[in-house]
Amino acid sequence: MEEIRLSTREAYMYGVLITACVGFVVGLVPLIFGIVKKQLKLGILGLIASTVGGALLGLLLAVPFAAIFMWLIVRKPSTAAASGGGGAA
Repeated sequence: MEEIRLSTREAYMYGVLITACVGFVVGLVPLIFGIVKKQLKLGILGLIASTVGGALLGLLLAVPFAAIFMWLIVRKPSTAAASGGGGAA
């Protein structure tokens, strides 16, 4: 059986791809929550931020980015409630 050899560049690239995938999986949480709360834009931004953060520093950035966007989604009222609101008395 032949040995598998990786150069430093290849090993680094595989590491970045793996941590980006982990960030993507973590970013699915704000995306799904954003879809449920009708905040699709914030959900997509949370997914992108978590993926990029995961590629840069793994879970050290992916989880805080996901948490920040989850907080933003919870804090902001849903677009259906905001646009369909009643009149002032």
